[in-house]
Amino acid sequence: ANSNPSLLFYKLQNNAYKFSWALIPISVPFVWLLFLHRRRYRAYGAYDHVVFVTYSIAFMSLGFIALLIASLIGLSGGWIALAVMLIPPIHIYKQLKGAYQLSRWSALWRTFVLLWFVTFTITLFFLLLLTLGVLG
Repeated sequence: ANSNPSLLFYKLQNNAYKFSWALIPISVPFVWLLFLHRRRYRAYGAYDHVVFVTYSIAFMSLGFIALLIASLIGLSGGWIALAVMLIPPIHIYKQLKGAYQLSRWSALWRTFVLLWFVTFTITLFFLLLLTLGVLG
């Protein structure tokens, strides 16, 4: 890694798309934790959480592509930064509220906790990529 940082960066980029599927099993336990304390939501099995996570990751991927195209077209960085800060929380809130039939308050606090969990998920995924890039 020290002798050829550009090779490491290439390996990270290459592994990022190859192992993007790993975001699903990394994310599902965090979604499961959001509903651990309520008996009503224990009926949702792992399959339901996997579908929720898969839809969310697909939306975020498409949003990233749309913002990338918007930046290439000439949309200013300020608008893109605003979209990055606003769209994911709104999407997560709406998806939680609809998928699990939550009240506004319940969806809101779960959105904030899930956004906090996202930092753990991204960190774990990046560490996985870094490990595969250095070792592989």
